[in-house]
Parts: sequence; structure tokens; C-alpha cells
Amino acid sequence: MPYQPDDPRTLRLRTLWHRCWGAVAVLLAVALIFFAGLGLTLVPDDMAEERAYRAARPCGTAVTEDCLRPVQATVRGTEIREQPKNQRYDLRLTGPSPVPREVAMGGAEPLLRHLRAGDGVTVTMWRNYATAVSKDGVTQYSDDNPEGLPLWATAIALALFAIGLFAAYAGGHAVARAPHYAATGLPTRLRKRGMQTILAMPCAALAGISGIWTGPVGVIALWSALVGALLVATRRLDTPNWGRGRGRHASARTHTRSDTTGR
Repeated sequence: MPYQPDDPRTLRLRTLWHRCWGAVAVLLAVALIFFAGLGLTLVPDDMAEERAYRAARPCGTAVTEDCLRPVQATVRGTEIREQPKNQRYDLRLTGPSPVPREVAMGGAEPLLRHLRAGDGVTVTMWRNYATAVSKDGVTQYSDDNPEGLPLWATAIALALFAIGLFAAYAGGHAVARAPHYAATGLPTRLRKRGMQTILAMPCAALAGISGIWTGPVGVIALWSALVGALLVATRRLDTPNWGRGRGRHASARTHTRSDTTGR
């Protein structure tokens, strides 16, 4: 049964509350959609950087940021955590710029596990990325490179866009219908839209993973297809009084069984 305010003052306070959170949601929506659009505009630059990295070769006589250049550094320490839900493989370094102070190595083998504080290593730098670490002929590639950045930038932008659309929808309705919300509570459809938005986020992650074969355009296309399938799969949720209709049918069956038992 919907909530009924006890008095006009309660109604006014609840109306004010819905208008306030609705306005905040609309502002949040504007920010999320803006950053989603900004992220998508940067994807071509990320793609160009990824292509440049794949085409990079070891430096010759001329050393530039666009070739793979060796830089000497010293190990400050390592951090290896191999718990299933808490994995870290970090190498801490001291060296000249642009060697980073910490590099994510992605695994303990073949080199990280065997390094100790004070060891001298050779860091392969490309632009500001520490792409690999070597010692005594053993090389381990790091996670510090632009590979896959365009795909994940696209997936994150799509997730932000979905959240922004829901925030705009929820906030706009809350501002426009604040008195109605104050009298009857939040509509069921709003909660259902929230559920659809939550499900759209893992769709963006799945599309991002598949982008290895399709590229950023494929990520957008696959995400759109998955979200479309999601909306089709949940279309029954948009049927007016769907839940109440099921409840009436169940109640009718209960009464029928009761009448039969009584006879």
C-alpha cells in the first residue's frame, strides 16, 4: 500500500526532498554524459598511441621517445600477493626520469619473484611507459603499456553514458512529479529502469573484452546489441500492473482452491 503523508507539512517536506535529489541527479547526469562523450572523443588518440606502440622498435643511434630505449634502474622492493581475490605484482624502482617508482608486472614469473632490493635492472621505456624489465638475460613484460586502452576507454564511456541516462530520467521525473512521489512513493517503473541500468554496465565490460577482435566501433555495436536484447528480455517489466496482475491471478487461484475444499 502506498505511503500516505500524515499531514500537509509532511507532504511539503517530502515534495522538497524529491525535488532536491532529482535536481542533484540531473546535475550528475549532465556530468556523466559529458565525461562519457569526452572519453569517446579521446578514443582516436588512444588508438593512434596503441598503433605507435605496436610499431615501436629498439632505439638505434638516435634515441627518441617513440623507440624502445633501455634505462638503468635499481629495485627498491617488490610486492607479490597471490590470493584469488587480492592479487598484486608490483615492482618498486629508483631511477632517472621517466622511470616510474612503481610498475605493475602482471605476474610473479619469470623475473619479479627473483628480484631483491638493491638489484640493478634494465627498464625498457616507450614514451612514459615502462614496458619491460630485464636482469641477467631474463625479461618480463609489464602491464604498463597502451595495449587495450581504446577498448576499455570505450567500455567505460558507455557505462557512464548508461548511468547518466538513468540519472537524467530519474532526476527529471522526480523534479517534475515531486508532489505525486511525495504522496505515493517512488514508482515501480523507476526501480525497474535502475535494474536495467545496472545490467547494462556488465554488458559494457563484455563488449570491451570482445573488442580485442572488433575494435572500439565493435565495442559500441556489441554493447548496443546487448542492451537492446536486455530491453527486449525485460519488456514484461514495462507492462502496466504486471506484478499486480500476477497477484490477482494467484489470489483467484487461491480462492478457487478454498471454495473447492469447502464444498
